[in-house]
Amino acid sequence: MGQRIHACNVQELADGEKRVVANAPLALAVCRVKDEWFAFENNCTHEDFPLTEGAVDGTEIECALHGARFCLRTGEIRAVPASCPIRVFPVHVNGDAVYVELP
Repeated sequence: MGQRIHACNVQELADGEKRVVANAPLALAVCRVKDEWFAFENNCTHEDFPLTEGAVDGTEIECALHGARFCLRTGEIRAVPASCPIRVFPVHVNGDAVYVELP
């Protein structure tokens, strides 16, 4: 198990909302889709633009700069112009606290 970082509390994010995790050692963000939580590196692999500026559509996130899309579960590319997947990380909910596990 790697390092666990407190990302937010459950009630702080509604369905479809995302936020930057400020206390992380990398550009990290979390997103809530219904009762499922996702953590991902907050940089589009196409132009290094913050993905939190884009829209969440189901379990995909779209970069606002050029429209690259990524799967929030796996990080895989769903639409170009990105050519590399994004890194995703396990999320653990313990009571009201949401944690991201980093390697």
